[in-house]
Amino acid sequence: MRVQSGFIVRPFGVKDGFDFDRVEFDLIRPALAKLKDRHGIHVVGGTTGEIVKQGNIRTDMFRLLVTSDVVIADVSIHNANVFYELGIRHGLQERHTILMRSEVDDKNHYPFDLQSDRYFLYDRKDLAASVEKLVETLRTSLDDTGKDSPVFQQLPKLRPHSRAELIPAPTDFQDEIKLAVATKDYGKLRLFTQELEGTEWRSEGLRLVGNAQFNLKANHGARATFEALRETDPDDLLANQRLGTIYQRLSKGAPAVEQARLLTLSDQAIERALAVAKTAADRAEAFSLLGSNAKTRWIDQCSAAPAAGLQEEALRSPYLGQALDAYLNAMRQQLDRHYPGINALALLKCQIALAAGAPAIWQARYDDSSDAERALQQRRRAADRVAALLELALARDPILGRPLEFDKWAISSTAELLLLTRPDLTEAVRVAYREALSTADQFTVEATRRNLEVFRHLGLFEPNTNAALEEIGKLHPSGEPPPPERVVLFTGHMIDRAGRKPPRFPPTVEAEASARRLIAEALAKEAKESPISLGIAGGACGADILFHEECAAAGIERKLMLALPTEDFQVTSVQHGGPHWVERYTKVGAQVAPSVLQDSETMPRWLAGQKDYDVWQRNNLWMMFSGLTYQAKNLTLIALYNPELDPDGPGGTRDLLKAAGRHRYKVVELDARELLK
Repeated sequence: MRVQSGFIVRPFGVKDGFDFDRVEFDLIRPALAKLKDRHGIHVVGGTTGEIVKQGNIRTDMFRLLVTSDVVIADVSIHNANVFYELGIRHGLQERHTILMRSEVDDKNHYPFDLQSDRYFLYDRKDLAASVEKLVETLRTSLDDTGKDSPVFQQLPKLRPHSRAELIPAPTDFQDEIKLAVATKDYGKLRLFTQELEGTEWRSEGLRLVGNAQFNLKANHGARATFEALRETDPDDLLANQRLGTIYQRLSKGAPAVEQARLLTLSDQAIERALAVAKTAADRAEAFSLLGSNAKTRWIDQCSAAPAAGLQEEALRSPYLGQALDAYLNAMRQQLDRHYPGINALALLKCQIALAAGAPAIWQARYDDSSDAERALQQRRRAADRVAALLELALARDPILGRPLEFDKWAISSTAELLLLTRPDLTEAVRVAYREALSTADQFTVEATRRNLEVFRHLGLFEPNTNAALEEIGKLHPSGEPPPPERVVLFTGHMIDRAGRKPPRFPPTVEAEASARRLIAEALAKEAKESPISLGIAGGACGADILFHEECAAAGIERKLMLALPTEDFQVTSVQHGGPHWVERYTKVGAQVAPSVLQDSETMPRWLAGQKDYDVWQRNNLWMMFSGLTYQAKNLTLIALYNPELDPDGPGGTRDLLKAAGRHRYKVVELDARELLK
């Protein structure tokens, strides 16, 4: 579901024979409902009528006019408030302003200055007849990336303010992100992305969440977050920069067809970033990413090539030249950036060495051998100059070097610079790689290993390449761990409270035995299809605790996720079952350290305005998103519930099943009516 904020600008009541309240409720609202149901675009918002009751109308009106994803303005009559608000919108936002008016013969009904603009025309005498056309107008307008503001059309260099400048994210939301990062709660970060839908500061919130995920290398979650941000603004620089890197990260290790698709998506995102980049740093970043994509394609081509003729194939590949040009372009933007510099140097050195090993392939590019030799000599000089620049950028020159602020990437670049330029300092190379990778994350280790293995495959930069690879092997002996086979998420009824009518899970031995049997059979069936790597559940008395006990008996690793702190959760969801359930709950908690969603049943202030949303619904979604973060080959949601007694709305089991089904979970429903027999 794509959620967009909206604002309706219109007269109120009956004016000049028009009933504008009817226009909203018989035309605009039905069209928005169909837009949601048919196209998955949910426009949230209304008119200033909703604001009047809350006071401070001017502040809220200005804010909504500037920050709404779409503004629908009815200019059927001369209404000063409507034109004033429309002027503010056109002056401050470049796109997604939809003008509508009733069909009339007299052009004097609408101002001369707006007569050249496009309108949605409706029949005020038959509003229902115009609903379908408005649905299509809304869809095409929201998908259109062109400018519809006459101000921005006439002033092409004018740029709108970013939402981050206008509406910052609340402090308590920022604090929640910091806590999630500190605890590496990837599921909560993905939950935040969904919870931001409909907030006025959504764009800035998505940036904060996406950057947190990006820095944690939670790439799948970061992809979803930045794609959501780019839906709001296709030209958002940060979203496109990040997606360029994220698609590239996800391509590594993917099947060939998927890898090609992801690298193409990365190229497209980077080109969009380049189109709007204003600073040398942003352009350098974009060119570096393009270089990295081309280098990835070159490495894959080299890795797949047979040993016979390998150097010729590597030199002949167009991706080598593309990668080198992109990294050199990045260097030209900022000469002191060591990342594109070290990559440019590596590719120059590769090209020079390969040309020496396959002179016929190199000479085939030029008219005669003297031109070929001259070009090769130019590359040798260029490599020397790039190496000298890197000595300065990495503060290695004893006279001109400047102290560097701590930069973990500079340590890696220093190690590679030694490898490429000092074949006589193999032990120094070994020490440099040990320092660079001793505390590196798995992603960095594998990327470094992959680069070095291509050098070794091509027979380049020995003995330094072997020394570096040996050091990596000592520090990180295995490659990236494979994803889990299957993660099972569980939800189910807890023991009925005294006097519950009708019953769902009676506190009887027979009901408990039936529930245990259903859970054990479901787990066994899933394990038969593929091994279960992890089971995730809450800790309520009844089905949750039974699930943990059955996982423990089957030797399945578990994750205990509680909506509230351990003692508070015990009070709300365990104690009513009796002392034996409290003991079993305590035992599960002793075996599996619990993760906690929030401190109390009171929702965080930044979420307080969301209707029909409480801690229990939030807990369901948190658990579901947490399961996604493991990137298991298979995901299963097992739900033990009574469909006749489950509420059909937000927060119920049926609601969770729908959400899980949209996120690639296989859903297994266990009929809790068996517990009543």
